Amino acid sequence: MVPPAALACVAPFASLVLLVMGNSSLGTIAALRLEIEGYEPGSIGLVLALTSLGFVLGSLLGIRIVKRVGHVRAFAVFAAVGAVAALSHPLHVSMPGWMLFRFALGFCIAGMMLVTESWINSHATPQSRGSLLAIYMVLFFLASSSGQFVVALCDPGAYRLFVVAAILIILSLVPISLTRSTPPQIKPGHRLTIRVLWGRSELGLGGAAVSGVMLGAFGAVGPVYGHEMGLAVEQVGVFMGLSILAAMAIQWPMGYLSDYLPRRLVIVCVAGAAVAMALFIATLGQRSALHLYGGVALFYALTACLYPLSLALTHDMLSKHQIAPASSPLLLVYGLGAVAGPVFGGAAITVLGPPGLFVF
Repeated sequence: MVPPAALACVAPFASLVLLVMGNSSLGTIAALRLEIEGYEPGSIGLVLALTSLGFVLGSLLGIRIVKRVGHVRAFAVFAAVGAVAALSHPLHVSMPGWMLFRFALGFCIAGMMLVTESWINSHATPQSRGSLLAIYMVLFFLASSSGQFVVALCDPGAYRLFVVAAILIILSLVPISLTRSTPPQIKPGHRLTIRVLWGRSELGLGGAAVSGVMLGAFGAVGPVYGHEMGLAVEQVGVFMGLSILAAMAIQWPMGYLSDYLPRRLVIVCVAGAAVAMALFIATLGQRSALHLYGGVALFYALTACLYPLSLALTHDMLSKHQIAPASSPLLLVYGLGAVAGPVFGGAAITVLGPPGLFVF
């Protein structure tokens, strides 16, 4: 059953889908365009890493803009600047220029995610928060995977794909600008730090950070793991796609369950099951395609549940006016984890071979 609070969040949900579709497609388009231009893989990785750095800074500073002008106007500012950054890519193809564009885009994406997450959480209750965040994650993964189909529309060496990605980002403005739903209220001067949140819920904040590490590591290094395990290029796509589908499928049942059982218990059980699956893959993943595809899909699905469950637990410990300020430090620790994950995940494969990713 869809919680009634979801009806108040239709606009931010719709904006989220358009935003993630645009951003997801743009990441792949940018990587392909740089490769076409003849840049080395190391240089491409450096350029794309600036997006994560911008995301971290946006998570830290974006809340100031939201406090100053409100959620709707802040979203409009972030969307406008993000669209400009997207459109600027084909105008000036160079390492310094694209590093600046990717950084600006990452900052704006963090700001828009901050607005949508705080909006959704402000309308949730302890009885519906898990289900509402599950809907959020299902739509996120659906939009992320759908954005990849945009890449097939035309040649990434041309400018058209960048325009399509920018159009999607701009269109994300429409639902949230037209909604009559009340945006979250932030009391002037009210600020929540990571230290304060840690005092409220160590498990919630720690779960968000660890989720960022694991999802960041698998998202960036998972294709390398699949290739090292002997999968062809098209098989790696299926391998990653099945994992995203599994994550979508399990979000709603887990979110619904966490609304009726103690959320701490659900988080601990999910984390324990993810550890068991990681060890299973590390030791038995090479035995057959069923072991590999099935094990990895279930591992990624369980891991993807940790972030929304951790958010729900943390917000349960806060008063209503603290929820919007809390979105900034939660996104920050997730972003820092997502930056660190690929570094340590890649190092684990280098030292221990392909199974090292899941040992890590």
